[in-house]
Amino acid sequence: MKNRAPSVPGTIASVLAALALGGCATEPTTSTPAADKPVAAEIAKKRDERRKLRDETLAKLYEGKPEVRDELAKAEGYAVFQGTQLNLVLYVGASGNGILVDNKSGAETFMTMKRAGTGPGAGYKDYRQVMVFKSRALFDQFKSVGADVSASADATMKMGGDDKGKSFDGSVSFNPQLSVYQITDRGLLLQANWGGVAYLPDSDLN
Repeated sequence: MKNRAPSVPGTIASVLAALALGGCATEPTTSTPAADKPVAAEIAKKRDERRKLRDETLAKLYEGKPEVRDELAKAEGYAVFQGTQLNLVLYVGASGNGILVDNKSGAETFMTMKRAGTGPGAGYKDYRQVMVFKSRALFDQFKSVGADVSASADATMKMGGDDKGKSFDGSVSFNPQLSVYQITDRGLLLQANWGGVAYLPDSDLN
């Protein structure tokens, strides 16, 4: 037969060559700190984006409701979120992120927002939300474990184009120690829905 098994010396040479190549490929083990740099840079970038979101949102809110500036200054702290809500028949979904600020210490806590619930209606909206905490206990609880807001109601009709100004929706707050303001960027939404909105500390940025 013409087919023969490779000779032992040839096999050994192949194995040694593979090991040598593998050793060359894995030699630079001192680059771990460099690999961490993009992660740190990305975290810093996301934090700065949320600070910018906060500043722009508050400026818009003060334009429409200048009295909120004084309310916020007297509060224990506040949070600013941006999110997108989608309604498909009986499903309501939303996601977003934001930042929580302690007025007393200036400390920042980065947050996420998610929602899944049910409710009649159809549409979408991009929005920004400002939450003003008048109670230290409520603020501290929100900072440490977040919150699950169990109900909301919306009646929003705001389309893009030249009419893409900001509309201030009356969001629902069932706690007298908490004020909630919502700014709709764009969207068409006529509905009344229910379902939990979960606000949680962002473990990636804190």
